[in-house]
Amino acid sequence: MNNFRFLTIEELIRELENYKFTQLHVHHTWKPAHSSFNGENHLQLQEGMYHYHTVVNGWEDIGQHLTLFPDGIWLTGRPFHKTPASISGWNTGALAVEMVGNFDLPGSGEFNSLGYDKLEGRQREEILKLIKYFVDKYGEETVIFHRDNPNTKKTCPGTTLNKDTLIQEAKLVHEPSPWAKEAWEWAIEKGITDGTNPKEMASREQVITMIYRAMKL
Repeated sequence: MNNFRFLTIEELIRELENYKFTQLHVHHTWKPAHSSFNGENHLQLQEGMYHYHTVVNGWEDIGQHLTLFPDGIWLTGRPFHKTPASISGWNTGALAVEMVGNFDLPGSGEFNSLGYDKLEGRQREEILKLIKYFVDKYGEETVIFHRDNPNTKKTCPGTTLNKDTLIQEAKLVHEPSPWAKEAWEWAIEKGITDGTNPKEMASREQVITMIYRAMKL
């Protein structure tokens, strides 16, 4: 039985602090795609990739350290201390991530019968958080797309994705959106919020507490 584990991004980053990496390798699975995901079959899809990597490819384990699903859920794969099967010649010291989906533009890359996807919502938010962690800790140059390797013909992680754009988005992960900036700064000044995690979902008790603090002004 494989020891795949579900992690939040906070739990993931705490674990990554125990290791030193030289690169973050960003991939899309291509297959499975978003249409393969039903909201509950995280482990089934992960086991399918494990089978393909070990039985068809003959690898010792699933290739990636992490899989990121369309709902923003993280699932561990190959142990973090082991070298991934990620980008030929560049594997040593890398953390390898597979995002479930086919992020090629229609008509680009190899035809995929499962369709084409957009990196959006929770999935996009989560990969941006991981990219920000790498940029802050190791530098922008450590974020690597599979297609960056000159010896591959792959479009991975998809022709819809631009690395520089994702890195710039990642740098703003903990900044409020421009339309919310004035209100956010006011709320910090008034003590309604502590100013952390402006884009995170709030629980009902957090919302009630913020309303209560605002009404007490």
